[in-house]
Amino acid sequence: MTLYQKGRCLLKRTLEMKVRFTKAELDALTKKAKKAGLSREGYSRRVLNSETVKEAPPVDVPVLIREVRRVGSNIEQILKRANSLGRLDVSQFRRELEELRAVEQRIKDAYTTAHD
Repeated sequence: MTLYQKGRCLLKRTLEMKVRFTKAELDALTKKAKKAGLSREGYSRRVLNSETVKEAPPVDVPVLIREVRRVGSNIEQILKRANSLGRLDVSQFRRELEELRAVEQRIKDAYTTAHD
């Protein structure tokens, strides 16, 4: 098991192992690693550690996550203001905020790995 902090491995890797591949095998490894947004070494380590390796999200997914967070923050501000003025259905807004957070979590789960 490896130790991670903010996406960085805390263990020093000092041991090396040479592995030989056919052209087709190396091409397949390179393609899979690239799709996952990892180096071949990082991809191989994760597979060897029985971690789930998913394809990296398209560039627009992180943008989408930021947008969902921004909207959620706006809803929270509206809720606070509405609650203090007593002019809005706060319970409805709370339900909407919870749904927004659930969508955000589903997006993150679909496009991230355990150490991202």
